Amino acid sequence: MSVEKAVKECYQARTSQGFVYKLPIDFPAFRGHFEGHPLLPAVCQISFCSDAASRLLEKEVEMEVIKRAKFMSPALPDSTLEVSLTLRPDGWYFAQLTDTASGKKLSQLILQFSERNS
Repeated sequence: MSVEKAVKECYQARTSQGFVYKLPIDFPAFRGHFEGHPLLPAVCQISFCSDAASRLLEKEVEMEVIKRAKFMSPALPDSTLEVSLTLRPDGWYFAQLTDTASGKKLSQLILQFSERNS
């Protein structure tokens, strides 16, 4: 299964703050990252941002440019993430991933998306 498809299957709900995703224990990216101590790779966190942007903008988008990324805490199996996206005045999106149970900020990114060509 592709990471993109796995990310879409994790989607739970939209809230006033963002988009909620449940990371199952068997999420494909945990298998190789890292054996015995699984955590969500940064590239998957970016994929969650792209999926949330597609839902927000109601069209398929992909990440085009990352201006800044800060990864503060690991996302672990069987956790629930909330992805919030805020359009800044300069046209870039500020994305924040938060663990819903602990309230910990997992990552913050400033990025741009482009419409996906089919």
